[in-house]
Amino acid sequence: MGWIIVGGVLVVLLILLLCNVTVIFDYNGALYLKVRYLFFTIVKIPAKKKKTRRKDKKAKKAAETAVKAAETAETAESAKPADKKPDEKPKNPEKKKSDKMLGDIFALVKLVLDSLGKPLKKVLKRTRISHLSLNVTCGGDDAAKAALNYGRMNILVGNALGWIDSFFTLKPVDDLNVAVDFQSEKTYADCYCEARLTLIAALAFVFTLLGRAVRFYLSHSEAKSAVDKFLR
Repeated sequence: MGWIIVGGVLVVLLILLLCNVTVIFDYNGALYLKVRYLFFTIVKIPAKKKKTRRKDKKAKKAAETAVKAAETAETAESAKPADKKPDEKPKNPEKKKSDKMLGDIFALVKLVLDSLGKPLKKVLKRTRISHLSLNVTCGGDDAAKAALNYGRMNILVGNALGWIDSFFTLKPVDDLNVAVDFQSEKTYADCYCEARLTLIAALAFVFTLLGRAVRFYLSHSEAKSAVDKFLR
């Protein structure tokens, strides 16, 4: 009986790890971003604003009254003649310390870049981009500029799709339309896509990244000293 329970728990965990973390990106004049796992929303931009209650409004009014009273007191004190203080000599900047800080920052950047490498390429390739929809209407100050913007946009979209396909796994595009409006001075665009990555692939990337970072940290004294300074 105990083996059956353990096996059932392992099967449930495996199913949860194989489920996708989905990122929904939507732009139509305003950005909408949502990260969800199964039925749970992890991140949502823009977030819903909570309705302000009456108590919150009263507290806000009381805070504004207190701030006004404090400002009035400060202006009264500032009107009094201030005691003269001896001039303080400006402190000289310490160049050696700033150089050391820059060196520590470069060491940390190198630690991050060396830790990413292959794990980042793998996790990006395992990320599937689907339901990609892009509609762009190019405009310009005149017909010539609108036509020029239209040509540039076609080149830009083609290069962007090639770049996405080389780093990610790009599914067939749902809708792609680049048009030109000679009567419009502005360029309008709306884009929608979904990115999916299994939870087990995301966790594997995180643990691999941490492992590579620890190995680099232990084998390079410069990175180790830089991290130790920032943790103090």
